[in-house]
Amino acid sequence: MTTEKQQLEAALAALESQRAMLGDQVLELATAPLRARLAALLRPAGLKHRLVTVLFADVVGSTALANGMDAEDTLGLLSAALRRIAALVEAHQGRVLRFTGDGVKAAFGMDEAREDDAERAVRAGLAILAAGREQAEAAARLQGITDFAVRVGVHSGDVALGEGVEDDNTAMGASVNIAARMEQSAPPGTLRISQDTWSQVRGLFDLALQPPLQVKGIDAPMVTYLVRAALDRSVASVERGLQGLATPLVGRDGELQRLLNAVARARTTQQLQALTLLGDAGLGKSRLLREAIAALTTPQRAQQTAPQAGPQAACRVLTLRSQPDGMLRLFGLLRSLLATQLGVADTDSAEVARRKVVEGLSPWFDERGERQAQLIGQLSGLDFGDSPHLRGLDPRSLREQAFAALRAYLQALAAKDGALLVLIVEDLHWADDGSLDWLQHLLAHAAELPLALLMTARPALLTRRPGWCADETRLSLSPLAAAQSDLLVQALLQRIAAVPPRLIELIVGQAEGNPYYMEELVRRLIDDRVIVTGQPHWTVQVDRLRTVRLPGTLAFGIQQRVVGHLVQQVVVELALEGAFEVAAVALLHKSRPLQ
Repeated sequence: MTTEKQQLEAALAALESQRAMLGDQVLELATAPLRARLAALLRPAGLKHRLVTVLFADVVGSTALANGMDAEDTLGLLSAALRRIAALVEAHQGRVLRFTGDGVKAAFGMDEAREDDAERAVRAGLAILAAGREQAEAAARLQGITDFAVRVGVHSGDVALGEGVEDDNTAMGASVNIAARMEQSAPPGTLRISQDTWSQVRGLFDLALQPPLQVKGIDAPMVTYLVRAALDRSVASVERGLQGLATPLVGRDGELQRLLNAVARARTTQQLQALTLLGDAGLGKSRLLREAIAALTTPQRAQQTAPQAGPQAACRVLTLRSQPDGMLRLFGLLRSLLATQLGVADTDSAEVARRKVVEGLSPWFDERGERQAQLIGQLSGLDFGDSPHLRGLDPRSLREQAFAALRAYLQALAAKDGALLVLIVEDLHWADDGSLDWLQHLLAHAAELPLALLMTARPALLTRRPGWCADETRLSLSPLAAAQSDLLVQALLQRIAAVPPRLIELIVGQAEGNPYYMEELVRRLIDDRVIVTGQPHWTVQVDRLRTVRLPGTLAFGIQQRVVGHLVQQVVVELALEGAFEVAAVALLHKSRPLQ
């Protein structure tokens, strides 16, 4: 039987044979994860520590089920449930570590840390609950069982990997025990998550805060949440910052002024004015946009924040964003537009979605409104193929006419009520090529569109689209200078009466000028009880500052995740261009059989 080492070596050899076609840069990106995995296999065995998200799922009351059914039926029902759970974990790119008799232990981020590991785990948990409800209905209908249910628990934290009876599937430590406790304490049919997971997914899900939960081995009761449902992906975004603490925007006055000036020029010229905000993860792109939006929609705030920009008339802000899996969602930004403006949800049936598009878009066009709406809907992935309006259209003509219809729709929006339309597009580095082409189409027709277009992206976007934006339409964010970092840390620690200088040095030194990392370091110190929160003041365990151990740098860890996304994008592009065998080989290191 072929070993994983042999598979990896064969995959690397296959990719190397494609060097002439792929080029050195793409090849290095595609082979990096395989070489890393091969190196891990060749290293001496031993425990490794990694931040992962652990999921436990369990069939509630399996003993009672066994007492009410014969052994064969019980085994069949439980086996079907566990297979379905395992399939859903893997569909969300998690790894099943172990079957526990009537449950499943799984982890997200075992092989490669992803920025959305916690989100994937929670979405997998919700999918498992939905599957459990379907199986419960079938069990009641076919076997008369009325108490079949599934519950799920999720926790994110540091675990020890490897060197156990389960080999590569070994994951141990307090975080595993906490995840198990999340599941064991969840009411049947629900998903409970810890605050550590909540901090990574808040803003993406409808959550209900629960009473404090006592967990064995944890001194203080834990804060937990039940996850009711996922919010629409097109409009939801992760909320950052320390809960209950408002911090000022530090060191970004010039950048904020440039954003407001771009909007002012759009108002004056009545032509599209674009600005792309570029910066690595955590440098404050989203925060800067929020400040700009607040200034634009609150005139008094605008005068306080940027008096040089002059009085701000009314603005209508429309926000679109790409998701981490955006490369796989053709015209994902268009879908985001339809969700935001027309309420088209991922959960809508095709018929309902088509009706919303036609009814919502047709009135915005002077003539042939139904055809224009169907063009836009067809491009977004809805099937209007039977419509006589679209009969005979080839893909290129459909795309061109749909782009023109979208442009006309934005013109109509911009003309409504005399308020300037400000189109915000976030996380362009995750957007699919069709969405990027649409935005470039808008830029090419700037004279026809009286709106401001403000976009954010990581520098990886320029690897895919080197000519994306000229210098005058590019705004690059750099890490904060030392003095600015000091100010931000003082703001984050404002509830501490006398902040120890060593604490400031610790955070500023580790964060390397990255505002998000500063927040995460403070959160880590709070979780480790170095900083003890209370109302209205916080205190510091000064004696622990000498021995506290923080990650090498959070910057390095998150940059590794960004590289991981870039590798995924390269692989997806290969697949979209038809190089399916090469793409499949590049992803081979992620394939694992169920244990």
